[in-house]
Formats: sequence, C-alpha cells, structure tokens
Amino acid sequence: MKISKKMTIATTAVTLIPCLIGLALWNRLPGQVPTHWNFKNQIDGYSSKAMLVFGIPAFMAAMQLFLLFMCQNDPKGQNISRRLFHLIAWILPVISVVLTSISYGIAMGFSINVGKIVNIMLGLLFIGVGNYLPKSKQSYTTGLKMPWTLSSEENWNRTHRLAGRLWMLGGALFIVNAFWPSQWLFFLVLILISGIPGAYSYWLYRKGI
Repeated sequence: MKISKKMTIATTAVTLIPCLIGLALWNRLPGQVPTHWNFKNQIDGYSSKAMLVFGIPAFMAAMQLFLLFMCQNDPKGQNISRRLFHLIAWILPVISVVLTSISYGIAMGFSINVGKIVNIMLGLLFIGVGNYLPKSKQSYTTGLKMPWTLSSEENWNRTHRLAGRLWMLGGALFIVNAFWPSQWLFFLVLILISGIPGAYSYWLYRKGI
C-alpha cells in the first residue's frame, strides 16, 4: 500500500502537537501530573511533567510511524480499504491530543469527566471502524487478524460481516456507558466485540470454512 509523505507528516505532526501545548503551559503545570484514572473517574497514576509533555507524545509518534510502516509494507497492502486506512491513521494522533489535553486541564485545576470523554471516543471509534469492517479484505495490518481469517477468504468475509455489526453495537453501548457508567457494561462490550467474532471465526474453521 502506498502511503503519501503528506499523510505521514500530517498525522505524525498532529501526534506531537501536545509538546507545543505543554511548552506553552510549562510554568503552569505542577511537577507531577495525572496520567491515569480508574473506573470511578479517580486519579490513580501520575507522571512527571517532562514525561507528559515530551515522553508520551514522542511514544505515540513512534507508534504512529510504526503503524504506517507496517501498512506500507503489508504483503496484502493492496487489499486495505483506503477509507478504513485513513480512519485508522488518525486514531493515534487524536488520542495523543485529547488525552494529553485532559491531563493538562486537570493538572491546572479544571474539572473533567475523563470516563465520559473516553467512552464517547471509544464509541465513535468502534462505530466508525465497524462500518468499514464488512467491506475490508484480507490483510496483515487491518481487520481481525486471526489464524482462521487469514487462512480463508470466506472465513475472513463472514467474520468481518458479523464483527462489523457487533462493533457498531458495541460503540453505541460505549456511548450509553458514558452517561450511565457501569464497569460491567464496559467489560461486556469488550467481550462482545472481541470474544464473539473470535469464537465465530473458529467455529467456521471447524466447519471447514
């Protein structure tokens, strides 16, 4: 799959935007800043200011470049849906900007409901990806890459048709969970979007598909 330099530069640059925001806010940030929250929306992890401003965005940028490299060199790259790829290519940049901005805001005393924001983001992500899963073709970097889907095109197609519906349903449930939070619902959705497609793909394999 051919990835333009413009796409690589744009997505990586956005991933690093938090560095510029952090430098502008440097003198207003405490030495230790919140970077992790539990299911009760309580802070349970801190990092140094330098790690938040430079370390986390740099790590996200490295992951972004690795993702683009993998897509660029996928032996089945010609099968990757351009629309699905463009959606996936912007996931890490958006996460980098949103999550570091949340940490900046809370560190400066703003009241932010992290759980609601994360659930809405996950909901929109899974609805978006779920919409494209049924249309995706076999590849090693996008889609549900299991031994059974990669060994059979029919298995891949059937599994992705089911997964697409489940991911969109799971995305809707994540949005519901943003307003009526439930730890059990969160884990139920994870089982729904990962466990069921995996079991279905294996069942198809056992049937010779």
